[in-house]
Amino acid sequence: MKKNIFYILTLLVGLCSFSSCHDDDDIAPDAQREFMTMFRVDNNTGRGENDPYRCQVVNRNAFHLYWYGVKDCAGYEIKMALQPNVSSGLASDWENPDYILLDTIVGPDKLDMMVEHLQYGTQYRFAIRTLSAKGEAYHSKWYGYGNGRQWAEWYGDQTEYRYAVPSVIEQTNIERNKFRVNLNRAYANSGDNATTDFKSHFEVDGNGNFVMQKLTVEPSPTNPDAAVPEQFRNYTLTEEDFARGYIDIEGLDENSVYNVNVVNENVPYNVDAVYNTLSVRTDGIVGEPILIKHIVDPADTIKGAKEYNACRIDTIINNFTKDNSLAEGQIFYLEGGKTYYLANNTGICKGFTLRTNPEDLAAGKGRAKVLLNGMSTINNAPVTMNFMFGRQPQLGELGEIYVKSVIFEDIDFDCPLALFFDGKNNGTGNYFINMYSDGMQCTFQSLTIRNCSFQHMVRGFLRVQGPKRKRFQHILIENCEFYNNGFYDNKGSGYPWITADDRVTTTNIFMDCVFRNNTIYDSPRTSLFTNGTKNVAYTADVHYNITVENNTFVNFSTRTSGQYMFSFRYIPAGSSITVKKNLFILAKANGDKRPLNFAGMDIRNIVNSGELSFDICDNYSTSNNLTSGQIFSSGAFSAKKNSAGTWPTWNVSGASGLNVIADDITNEELMVAPNPKHITAKGDGSDCPGLMHYTDNLDGLYFRNSAKVLNSAIYTKGIGASKWRTTLK
Repeated sequence: MKKNIFYILTLLVGLCSFSSCHDDDDIAPDAQREFMTMFRVDNNTGRGENDPYRCQVVNRNAFHLYWYGVKDCAGYEIKMALQPNVSSGLASDWENPDYILLDTIVGPDKLDMMVEHLQYGTQYRFAIRTLSAKGEAYHSKWYGYGNGRQWAEWYGDQTEYRYAVPSVIEQTNIERNKFRVNLNRAYANSGDNATTDFKSHFEVDGNGNFVMQKLTVEPSPTNPDAAVPEQFRNYTLTEEDFARGYIDIEGLDENSVYNVNVVNENVPYNVDAVYNTLSVRTDGIVGEPILIKHIVDPADTIKGAKEYNACRIDTIINNFTKDNSLAEGQIFYLEGGKTYYLANNTGICKGFTLRTNPEDLAAGKGRAKVLLNGMSTINNAPVTMNFMFGRQPQLGELGEIYVKSVIFEDIDFDCPLALFFDGKNNGTGNYFINMYSDGMQCTFQSLTIRNCSFQHMVRGFLRVQGPKRKRFQHILIENCEFYNNGFYDNKGSGYPWITADDRVTTTNIFMDCVFRNNTIYDSPRTSLFTNGTKNVAYTADVHYNITVENNTFVNFSTRTSGQYMFSFRYIPAGSSITVKKNLFILAKANGDKRPLNFAGMDIRNIVNSGELSFDICDNYSTSNNLTSGQIFSSGAFSAKKNSAGTWPTWNVSGASGLNVIADDITNEELMVAPNPKHITAKGDGSDCPGLMHYTDNLDGLYFRNSAKVLNSAIYTKGIGASKWRTTLK
């Protein structure tokens, strides 16, 4: 880069007044300090890829940094950190030596720098300041301490993901204090092909084996103090080990996670020298349930906690993850009728159960409530949090998070100040469980959500994302109630209920996904299940098995057309979908002009060779607000295009079972008060759209105690969620 390219303009002076540009040191007046330089990015050049001197990721895992020059300065100081560690933008984080990966000074004529051999698929942040020959007090303010809300004040980016890696080690025989690492270094067994192209990045010796000399074992950042015998920290592999085919790693702590790698020491940089990484959790003995006593800290600094009389629990869950004295599967009880809250996003990296104390339920105290914050606002925006699947990787962490059973039971979840679309601005960006875009690869054996209610989860409900593999062996959502959710934008779309990514060929969160005996009331979202819209070449072992049965859906995503319950543009061959004994209702009172769209299924293409399996039958609707005699305005299960009706012979009960049967009973005849209560002045919600999707409770869904109800097919065949028909009103 030419040394004479200097940009010492009022642009640089003006940026020093931004809110995040501040130092706490004793400093000279701004007029005497050096001008603040900036990294060259599109936000301050406006040139995008047309700027040859823009900061960018190169060679997959390197950054080429460029910055503006300042005339007659003494040089520049540059810092680098992991994005999660400094995302607050606070100077205290940027000045914490534990967080700083690079802190270097270059001369005044240096206006670019390469930072190479970084961790793949990782978000980094950079900061820079101009140095003065007069000393510290005269250095410029830092560019880069912004918290992300001030888009022009910071630079960060994510390195690209690593090339395909052969799986040469796997874990078995996991016990409390040891596990086995199986070795398979034979290239012939790697499954290499034109796509993976292992030989381009990994050395193979003359005997047809991947080259490796060392095995390393270290505690995961989840539990950094877990014991590792010295012999396994940097273990030299022997021919006896290869001949035996495994190594037993012993002398470990129970309930602890360990990262295991094998290394080719011929490769100079560790990020390229290691093969696939194992993250292994040792076993432990689950103790007695732990009661989290409801204690409201009078000195709690989290806004709204005292006003909501709420006890904080995210720190307890985070500490449990790190605590190797508590085994995976620990049960935590909450006090019935009391309110708890999350102050921060809370990673789920270790299996546990969170539920209301059964003794309190038996005593009639009611369910505990857990607030995903939503207790205060900043700049009129609600402060909201989510549970998170897994977590972001820490420096050098390349493994996978394995989680056994996670159970949420008998809890009312809420985020009280979360906002719907208000006619101009999109709603609050919260979920029940979300995932970081750079979250670690993860496997969940089981996720169960039972006997819970959910309000004010405005974006989505469950979401995984990012280009790393996610596998959920079982998901069960049962006996839950959802209302006052969704409505992120005017179309009532934004984000689906359960979202898989559409990037990774081996991802499968729908291995066994059951949605049973739930109620969704007037909470518009894009779809109930989706895997995006991209054509993913799923591996042959990926099959979906989704069951939706005995649910009650009232006004499911009715604001606009095309919001399908099942949205699978591309679905793996061998998948099965079961939809049985569900009750579908479209409800509105006289004078209510709200749209009542209802779309059922969008399945267009089958990935890989094979068929789909459907078990669709005994689904019913009430008789009013229908379109041409049926509940669906588009995408009916029986449709001959882009739906199960395309392949009627694949349905267990044939083509007839695909029809949703309209029972001879109206909404008002079946239920006490099913219609939405709020009708705005214009009737269509344009004057107050959020109000139209809000309800105080679901008591209006109870079945009437009448002869017509008792003789209806909906009642006699047990259609829909059981709660509304077991207590007649």
